[in-house]
Amino acid sequence: MTHAVKYHPGIMLMEQYVEGTLSADVALAVATHIDLCPHCQRLCQDLHNDQGSQLAKLQPAANTQDSDFEQMLAFITSQEPQTKAATKMLHDTVTVTINDRQFKIPRALSRLAQQHGKWLQLGGIATAKLPAGDKAHVSLLYIDKGTEIPNHTHLGMEFTLVLSGKICDENGEYGAGDLLINSPVDTHTPHTKADEDCLCLSVLSAPLKFNKGLVRLLNPLQQFFY
Repeated sequence: MTHAVKYHPGIMLMEQYVEGTLSADVALAVATHIDLCPHCQRLCQDLHNDQGSQLAKLQPAANTQDSDFEQMLAFITSQEPQTKAATKMLHDTVTVTINDRQFKIPRALSRLAQQHGKWLQLGGIATAKLPAGDKAHVSLLYIDKGTEIPNHTHLGMEFTLVLSGKICDENGEYGAGDLLINSPVDTHTPHTKADEDCLCLSVLSAPLKFNKGLVRLLNPLQQFFY
């Protein structure tokens, strides 16, 4: 049964995504969420339509001899759709393999996923870095069955998008398409259930900070892992 997405970007993030004002790394997380979420696909289309209506109102009154814009628009809309290219894209499904498991990657993430770095593993947790700017750490995050990420807080913003499987923390259970957003005021202990692993997209603006016991020793090193 298909998972019903429950955790979405807020309306402000969606508006910034449509306006093109989000950082590339956060926009990647939002775009991949939209690929997995029918509700946000409709919302994104509505926001694009609203933006188009606003731009149309700003156009000068149609009392001009020069109709270059209208001619260009008519030319574009008269073109035959490139069905062959679109069909090819649908068939070129990108997958990643970890722990003898193969995961399908959403379209918005497929190009970067093919460029992921070497998997780094610690126990049941593995990460593979994706190409990103200097201001964020973007990676694929794999969590094996029955595995817990130690209790931590955040020195910056953390965006975690579930791509496959399920993950839980003190606040709930998250499945494919759910987007978790945590700030420096949030503390949690993510974990998987005994019968299901999980693959996520992780976007961090700053390292995590582990809170309890010996795992605090990881703090100087975890920026290379997460």
